[in-house]
Amino acid sequence: MITGGSRGLGAAFVKKLSEAEENSVYFTYSDPSADLENVDRGVPVLCDQRKEERIIDCVSGILREQGRIDVLVNNACPPFTPCDFLETDWSMFQELLDVNVKGAYLFSREAARAMKRQEGGKIINILSSYVINVPPEKLSFYILAKHALAGLSKALAAELGRYKITVNMISPGMMETKLTDYLPARYFEAYRQKHPMKRMTAPEDVASVLEFLISDGAQFLNGVNIPVNGGEAF
Repeated sequence: MITGGSRGLGAAFVKKLSEAEENSVYFTYSDPSADLENVDRGVPVLCDQRKEERIIDCVSGILREQGRIDVLVNNACPPFTPCDFLETDWSMFQELLDVNVKGAYLFSREAARAMKRQEGGKIINILSSYVINVPPEKLSFYILAKHALAGLSKALAAELGRYKITVNMISPGMMETKLTDYLPARYFEAYRQKHPMKRMTAPEDVASVLEFLISDGAQFLNGVNIPVNGGEAF
């Protein structure tokens, strides 16, 4: 189950995980008019994850169809526009917190209940390299939401491990996706020139790490945050 899987990084997750024939990959999207990149690979589920009842219905529907949920990837993040902190209002923070934190909490709670019954499962929360290095200006609401999600992840890793449920995090570096549409092309070029590997993070880089985290090889990883940024931040 991948939240926000209709485009960008989420779409790369759906593509990567659906390559294994034994996987049934479900993904959420919130815009009824969205152009779904992966409709031929995964099972799209319309879900406004700001609303608790929608999330409960979403998870219940998957359980009715599949009988279990082995993996939950909390990836959804609404678009945003940078803003000087002194010019912000609380609605900007609330929007990011509702999707990134409240939505992830509710999906994790509902999925973890099923994972406890089935004696195991994996939850992976998508953060950002901004939680590791010095964050950029004008993104205070986004930074707050990602740090809050990191805190939730660590708390769940400590509490759910007894049920054989692991909770881990991935922090991608800068990517060219819909989420960064507000940045000019010259910014990306300057970023590449300063990067240790002279390129940006690709969604496929992150998808490969996700594939590892849900594999048997990561069974004893719990509460870790893996930076996928080519050495930009440690």
